[in-house]
Order: sequence, then C-alpha cells, then structure tokens
Amino acid sequence: MSFTLLEFARSYVAGRLTADIFSEAYIELWKIERDRNLLQLDEPLLSECLSSIFCAADMYQPDESREEYELNDEMLKSKVASLTQKIVAD
Repeated sequence: MSFTLLEFARSYVAGRLTADIFSEAYIELWKIERDRNLLQLDEPLLSECLSSIFCAADMYQPDESREEYELNDEMLKSKVASLTQKIVAD
C-alpha cells in the first residue's frame, strides 16, 4: 500500500519540506511505486488522492514565468493539504 506517499505528502503540508524538494521527490516516488505495480493495490480513494497529488506536483512551477494553470508554492501546498484531508488517518 502507498501510505508512505500519503505520509510524505502530509510531511510537506506540515512544513517539513520545501515545494521544490517535495515535487521532485514525490514524482519520483510515485513513479517507482507505479513501475512496481504497487499503486494498483491501493483502495480507489487512496489511489485517486495519490494520483491527484502527482498531478499537482507535476504542475508546480517555482519560476515567476509560470503559466496560468501552473501552481506556485502556496497553491501547491493548499492543493496537497486539501487532497490529503480526504483520507482519514488510521
């Protein structure tokens, strides 16, 4: 199960990681789990949450030259916080 990815996202929301570090690391960790077919073992709600966080991390752009659809630091953190709140902690 991909609870490590969920907890990693929660660590970011708690302020333990910068947006740059989080986005790069989350994308890489998610791809590793995908390539090892671990994501398909998740419950549908968790899988949707983790995929949505991946999309948000992928849309993160730290530069001022970001496109309208891209996220800055604050927007990324807000989006990840909103998504992780949908999953109840055990």
